[in-house]
Amino acid sequence: MTVNELLGVALKIEGAGYSYYTKLANISTGKLKELFVELANEEREHAKIFEEILKSFEENQTLSLNEEEIGYLKAFADDIIFPKLSIKVPQSVKEALKLAIEVEKDSIIFYTDIKALIPNKEAFEKIIEEEKKHMKKLTLKLNESDTFDMFSEGSKI
Repeated sequence: MTVNELLGVALKIEGAGYSYYTKLANISTGKLKELFVELANEEREHAKIFEEILKSFEENQTLSLNEEEIGYLKAFADDIIFPKLSIKVPQSVKEALKLAIEVEKDSIIFYTDIKALIPNKEAFEKIIEEEKKHMKKLTLKLNESDTFDMFSEGSKI
């Protein structure tokens, strides 16, 4: 697996996250909409960071990974992360928030594994910390989710 392929997976994760949060923002109002717009923009910024990391590597630079490590990383992204992001937007805020939290957790695990393999650890540490902040924001919003219906907060928050 080349660095380009590995970082390509990370770019796809961030792109899918951007798309998911944008869809949620488009059907939300108030502070909920603001949260989803903020998260979408941050996912876009993460993608830019990964693009910069990609530029710093030689074309098709390979990593010294064994078959098991490669299989794990590919399976984790393909079987755990992407299926969650490719489903339709849930019908309730609570389910949408739960799904987002799961994907943020999975992304943290994936990026932590990549960080151990790639020389530019600082960039990955920054993204991991931001993904943790996303989880915190989403968890706080989930804890409030009983106070609003569907994707409209109205005056209940």
